[in-house]
Amino acid sequence: MGRKAINKERKQLTPKAELWVKDLFFKLQDKKLNQLTLDEMASLIQKSKSTIYTYFKTKEEIYETVILMVLSDLENAIYEELPQNVDVILLYEEILFKICDGIQGMSIGFLNQIQLFFPDIWLKIHEFTNRILNTLKLIYDNGMSTGKFNVFNVRLLIAMDEVFIMSIMTDVKRFEEDNLSLEDLVNQYFKLRMKALII
Repeated sequence: MGRKAINKERKQLTPKAELWVKDLFFKLQDKKLNQLTLDEMASLIQKSKSTIYTYFKTKEEIYETVILMVLSDLENAIYEELPQNVDVILLYEEILFKICDGIQGMSIGFLNQIQLFFPDIWLKIHEFTNRILNTLKLIYDNGMSTGKFNVFNVRLLIAMDEVFIMSIMTDVKRFEEDNLSLEDLVNQYFKLRMKALII
């Protein structure tokens, strides 16, 4: 008889299950996501396949959950823990720092595979990116209007940020010879951005 796990109602992730899902995130970074089986995932985190089936129907659901957990943690850090009533330069620096901190452990290759093979999950990343870009637009506008930032066309800045996030951050082939981590890449981009903007 075949497994009927697909029709079984899934449990909400418990705090303990969230820990092994987060652990799995780090172990997925150098894997071929479209070829990885649930058996292989179970082996990576030393859990049984039945444990995984308790919470997930497919590996796509696992990838989506992993991504949403990372994005949620990052969004909480950016918006809930930001200092209030601070100088726009400090606010900008703090957001950039939190973004760099939030992507630690994520690889260029992992993002590239999500973009290539899992468009519905990539859409969630795109939606998150748009929220961040809207925040950056407000900061650029404020920084320029108060004379803290050099004046540039804000639409151009946002377009450059979007291209960086949606295309450059996933370009494995371009950076494989440089042995750059995603964190290195983002740090260097933000340093360039800061040098250009701040008077």
